[in-house]
Amino acid sequence: LAPRKKLAGLPTGQSRWLALTLFVGVPAPGTGGWTGAIIGYLLGMGFGEAMSAIVSGVILAGVIMTILTLAGKVGALIALGALVLFGVGAIATAKD
Repeated sequence: LAPRKKLAGLPTGQSRWLALTLFVGVPAPGTGGWTGAIIGYLLGMGFGEAMSAIVSGVILAGVIMTILTLAGKVGALIALGALVLFGVGAIATAKD
């Protein structure tokens, strides 16, 4: 397959940077800097572009976790509610 055919449907340009930042910024298992580096490589991003997206994502994840930690039990309930909403939404929109 041609390289363009393989990358069809994947983010390009500015959306590629934003997609990688948000992926790394989600504080969930498997979405950190190491995985972000692999994804940046697979998307064909340059070192500087990928590194800035990964650093931004790590900072975003740190801010999210700090806010939830400082919020205590309320933060835990917010995180649980968000996970349930995203999970139910994903199941409801899944196609067999």
